[in-house]
Amino acid sequence: MSVINKSRIAKNTALLYFRMLLMMLIWLYTTRVLLEVLGDVDYGVNNVVAGVVVMFAFLSSTMATASQRFFAVEIGVENHTKLKQLFSINVLIFIVIALVVCFLSETLGLWYFKNIMNIPEDRFSAATWVYHFSILTFMVNIITTPYLAIITAREHMQAYAYISILEVVFKLAIVFILIYLPIEKLKLYAILLFAVQLLTSAAYIIYSTLKFPECKVKYYWNRSMFKEVFGFAGWSVIGALAMTIRSQGINQLLNLFFDVLVNTARGVAFQVYNALNLFIHNFFTAIRPQIIKSYSVDHEDKSGEMMQLVFQSSKFCYYLILMLSIPILIETEAILSLWLTHVPDHTVAFTRLVIVNAIIESLANPFIASIQATGKIKWYQIVTGSIILLNLPISYLFLKWGFVPESTMVVVIFITLLAHIVRLYFMNKMLKMNILKYFEQVILPILAVTALSFALPLIHYYNFDSTFGRIVGVTAVTLFSSIAIIYFVGLTRSERMGLKTFVLSKIKRR
Repeated sequence: MSVINKSRIAKNTALLYFRMLLMMLIWLYTTRVLLEVLGDVDYGVNNVVAGVVVMFAFLSSTMATASQRFFAVEIGVENHTKLKQLFSINVLIFIVIALVVCFLSETLGLWYFKNIMNIPEDRFSAATWVYHFSILTFMVNIITTPYLAIITAREHMQAYAYISILEVVFKLAIVFILIYLPIEKLKLYAILLFAVQLLTSAAYIIYSTLKFPECKVKYYWNRSMFKEVFGFAGWSVIGALAMTIRSQGINQLLNLFFDVLVNTARGVAFQVYNALNLFIHNFFTAIRPQIIKSYSVDHEDKSGEMMQLVFQSSKFCYYLILMLSIPILIETEAILSLWLTHVPDHTVAFTRLVIVNAIIESLANPFIASIQATGKIKWYQIVTGSIILLNLPISYLFLKWGFVPESTMVVVIFITLLAHIVRLYFMNKMLKMNILKYFEQVILPILAVTALSFALPLIHYYNFDSTFGRIVGVTAVTLFSSIAIIYFVGLTRSERMGLKTFVLSKIKRR
């Protein structure tokens, strides 16, 4: 009997996509109004200052990955006693991490903020408020992580969807408060974000405690269990630290070589990147527990079934983000002009480059989940983490040689490609993945779909004048043509049959 529950994947994906669509609309509108209310300078200040705190996020993101992996494994084998023990230990670990982050942020981070960062003098006081409240917000977020991890591992996506929707609604309310209250807006924004984090974190904790028996936290200590969790997390630190340095380290580099307006442009571009990644995150959040559970139940017999899910999810992640990306890549300038009242310099180029990187990155998630499921991640993290860390010194050299700010994203794209090639090696070594079959079943179809999917939208683009109608036309042509191309070119016969059966079953139920 298959351990992979495709019906649950479909149901959870649908719930998460409802969440995503609503969140994306609110998020994009909020960014537009926030940029207008704060202005280019304050928006850039908030982006770069809060980024100093986020640089310590690798501590919590590492432990969050470890928590989800261990929770999913124990749920897969139905070891409820160990699950309770693991949860209590994780809560204790995350409280310690929150205190460590606070200490590092208020010492090393504060020194960097005061002595190195390029902040306009007249905004330094407001930036200080942003910095300290960002620390508090982040600490609350860290402590909530094990509760969110258990909700994901238990695949209770309905609760996750509704609470996260509530969070973005609160953040939308913040924007309107900023418009109408005659108070220092940057300071008020930082305080209100902290208040929203408190409310949403309380919701996750209360739901988990009431719903899952393992969330009744009791003091529990087991040295071998702690060593097991921390050993896995310890090697994960390398990869998480590398991704943090790639993101926030480059942001800080740009702040050193240019003014905060470049940080504003990059920050706006990454709002588009984050909105697109919501699609992939939602889709893969529903699949990731299934990959881990499939491996944990019987990884020798189920490896073929798991690998099939890995191949399919790689393609579907890619197709989803490609369909969304094509209209934005073609009509970047027009879409940004409609979205924002004022488009900062460099934003168009940054946006196109981060979208290309997001498309390439979409292939990585199934590989990462599969390798983490084995628990043997030492050399994988050392090698891939070291490659990703190259982003910072290479970007520094490019900026030192006088290249434009966007050159940092070109560096990121090439290193993302290199890291994915290295993941192929580890998938073959650790999970006996057939690389030739991967190229035949994943890479060749997505290359064909990519080439064909751009054709009709580009024809439409070059044959009409720049108007709102052309944006709608490019989007519509992309949607209908890419769906047809994906179905007939990008899917295997069995995948088409499975999709057809699923759609027909849903229609019959109605």
